[in-house]
Amino acid sequence: MKKEILLYMSDQHSHRLQGWAGDSVVRTPMMDRLAREGTAMTNAMTSCPLCVPARASLISGQLPSNNGVLFNFNAISTDQATFLHSLTASGYETVLCGRMHFVGPDQRHGYARRIAGDRTPVFHNNPPVPPEQQGKPRVIGFDENSSVYYIGGGDSPVLAYDRYVTERAVGYLAEDHDKPQFLTVGAYGPHFPYVAPPELYDYYLDKVSLEDVKAPDWEHPALAGKMRETDPEVVRAARAAYYGLTETVDRNMEMVYNAFQDYLRRTGREGIFIYISDHGDMNGNRGYFGKQVFYDPSVHIPFLMAGSGIPAGKRIESPVSLLDVGPTICQLAGAEVLPGDGKSLAPLLEGGEDPDRMVVSEQYTYLAAGGSSLGRMVRWKNWKFVTYSGFSGEDLLFDMEKGPGELENVIARHPDTAACLRKEAEKYRSYEQVMEHERWVLRQLRVLMACDYEDTVSNPRSIREIELEATFVISASCSWVMPCSLRMRCIACPPCLKSTSIPPTSMFHPYYERTRRVNSRTL
Repeated sequence: MKKEILLYMSDQHSHRLQGWAGDSVVRTPMMDRLAREGTAMTNAMTSCPLCVPARASLISGQLPSNNGVLFNFNAISTDQATFLHSLTASGYETVLCGRMHFVGPDQRHGYARRIAGDRTPVFHNNPPVPPEQQGKPRVIGFDENSSVYYIGGGDSPVLAYDRYVTERAVGYLAEDHDKPQFLTVGAYGPHFPYVAPPELYDYYLDKVSLEDVKAPDWEHPALAGKMRETDPEVVRAARAAYYGLTETVDRNMEMVYNAFQDYLRRTGREGIFIYISDHGDMNGNRGYFGKQVFYDPSVHIPFLMAGSGIPAGKRIESPVSLLDVGPTICQLAGAEVLPGDGKSLAPLLEGGEDPDRMVVSEQYTYLAAGGSSLGRMVRWKNWKFVTYSGFSGEDLLFDMEKGPGELENVIARHPDTAACLRKEAEKYRSYEQVMEHERWVLRQLRVLMACDYEDTVSNPRSIREIELEATFVISASCSWVMPCSLRMRCIACPPCLKSTSIPPTSMFHPYYERTRRVNSRTL
């Protein structure tokens, strides 16, 4: 009998923020249990430190330069087979519950069913604003440049959405299903806005470390102009919220895990539970927030597997990739493994390491001075190599064992290693080859982004309903606003609430008057 498989996927969770991985502050008992009772990939890397390209790589098994999805408005072709198609063809019922960040009218890409919609816009334009929300302030803070404007304890669309997804997943697992199930539960946390439940925000505020916040004296020129914030109190607040969001993901995952175990016991079936994230979050490291860089907090992701046939307490130290998830699942499920840039990790689960494995991550980067560059990272053993097109002589080489903070470029001392890894990076499509496709994509987007579509693809509730529900959660609780004494505009509540007395744990951190000045933003 085929094994039931549940893939729990978060958004923007760094590997380092797990108790079992060495963080002594964050509370992640569910992740720690998976690492204890299953197998942990200790050096799992994303294929791209950006949401949509990473997820397109996950389902296609191809690097962004090969599947054509390099930024958040791209989508793979609807007639391209994904590992979900392989599972469906082999007899699985493939079900998507929540976030996969698909763009365009194809909101399945191989999933036979979708039981919870996505929260972010799914077409190439923003969805029309409902009449009842027109003229009201809109929630911001979902991108890197605005991520440090709103931080604190309260509620947010991310938290509301994940409650919705958890409820839908637990409800689905309480039902009986004839076919073997492959269920993906897609959470939005711990993605910013950096707003955590008040009790968690307060718990972490005086516990987080700020040792890695200071920006180094040098930086790669491709990152010039990237937003930075090194005010220690700003970073402390953002980091406390991120820790609280991570603990919230762990709690939600535990509810889904327990429901999955109940389902297996009730049906008498065997199953495998997998936890993965699309990429990480710098969260103040070197002053950066979000992703889109090749530093460890951005590219190093959690990857845990537990269940039937998965060794307990095993650690796989060899570098592995987000690209490997699909091939691994297909081999374990007895489905066809599609050709691509990833490889099945089933042999590593059964045996030893893969010491010669090199994994690659890519990032299409807009430059502050204009133009763009294709960045590529190669991870091999203890080495990390980073190169950006158009920046000859600026390559980076880090020894991740002797210099885990990535503060020293050792390329001059190890030219042979750098040459070997540069050769691997150059095996894939060049910047000019990639740009042939991207120029075509940009021409299409000029038309696609001008079109409005009614959301009819999400079942059982529309993306618009989820967005509206999340906004109303904020308004109803009055917990995600700045005190008017700080002269900040409410995010979601109407002006009539400006005199509302709000408990201190529901306020944004007062240092955000400082943050507003730092970033010269008028609200």
